[in-house]
Amino acid sequence: MDAPDVVVVGLGFTGLPTAVAAAAAGSRVLGLDKSVRRVRAVTGTRAGSGLGTVSEHAVRTALRGGRLEVRAFRGRVPAAPVHVLCLPTPADRRGGVDLGPLSGVVDAVGRVLRPGDLVLVQSTCPPGTVAGSVVPLLERRSGLRAGPDFHVACAPMRIDPGNERHTYATIPRVVGGYTARCGLVASRFVSAMAQEVVGVTTSCAAELAKVFENTFRLVNISLVNEFAVLCRGYGVDVVEALRAAGTKPFGFLGHHPSAGAGGDCVPVAARLFSTAARRRGLHSPVVDAALAVNDAMPARTAHLVRAAVRRLTGKALRENKVVVLGVTYKPDTPGVGNSAAVAVLEELRRDTDVSYHDPYVPELVLSDGTVLVATGTREVAEHDVVLVLTRHDAYRDVLAGGYVVPVLDCAGGEPKAVGGRAEAAA
Repeated sequence: MDAPDVVVVGLGFTGLPTAVAAAAAGSRVLGLDKSVRRVRAVTGTRAGSGLGTVSEHAVRTALRGGRLEVRAFRGRVPAAPVHVLCLPTPADRRGGVDLGPLSGVVDAVGRVLRPGDLVLVQSTCPPGTVAGSVVPLLERRSGLRAGPDFHVACAPMRIDPGNERHTYATIPRVVGGYTARCGLVASRFVSAMAQEVVGVTTSCAAELAKVFENTFRLVNISLVNEFAVLCRGYGVDVVEALRAAGTKPFGFLGHHPSAGAGGDCVPVAARLFSTAARRRGLHSPVVDAALAVNDAMPARTAHLVRAAVRRLTGKALRENKVVVLGVTYKPDTPGVGNSAAVAVLEELRRDTDVSYHDPYVPELVLSDGTVLVATGTREVAEHDVVLVLTRHDAYRDVLAGGYVVPVLDCAGGEPKAVGGRAEAAA
């Protein structure tokens, strides 16, 4: 592709559906990703390469139609009227995020920027990043001015991998420009792909909206996990109590207990909320408490697993050969970023060797650098106990009961024996 209309950098959960949507809207799109393995998966439309956010059929259609081309990112980007930045912003050790990947691409875009171009940031960023970091770097590299010469905006992604009801096109998109004109230009571009665009007056407002909506989820997830502990203390089934509470027709939003919230947005955004408050000399006690609860959930779940395994098998965890089913942060998606299931697995490995099986994760790198290779499906039954941490659809039969090996469903944070062994582990 000699002259793309749109360059999308980063072909993960948000970048690939953006590239496909832009191609479907009639643009010539060049997608770039630094991972050669990722590029090969996308160009080969391998099963699961859409990451649950776009179908492999849609990717294949865009590639075969010539509207989409995918290449490895080598540090340079071609000139184009629109650059969409979908880089990861992983958490750092100080409670913020690492903007290195984003800044590197912004630098490359600034070198080829031309008057009239649009730079659209879709990465999850701390409030003030676009105006305070992205714009100055683009201006310095290009010699142009944001607003009068080129356009910059923030359009944080809303995406729910595996959710077929709320799709890329149907989820309203928030767009905030560096200037009012920047916002209009960006909204026009986004509206070609999304059915509804919600404009805000500044890029910072868009960044804060993203931070809040994901922090909102973390606070509620942590609240329901605390409620599960309370129910356990009173001998009440938390599922029954939540079902009853959910009948209230107003002022209630249902959440379910788990081993903790994961992914690259929800826990990261909540930490951005807390960090942003401290930088302004403010306090965020509710968010800080929610983060503390969420951070503690994997260790708490592992503690309950140890007790449940002893009740189920009559032996301590270290005396059992254990396999974990599912290590992604949510069912039927391939993401392991900040996965509570991985955190639980690491906690359990302090007691004994724990293997894992996951159809979406053939290889898993732990926080200490240890590399685990997924055990085969047939080998799962050779273990003494099976722990389901992520309820993939592939595990329906296991969760239905009657499995040859004792099974504990731990996805809800409270280990429950499956099938006829439920009474023994209660």
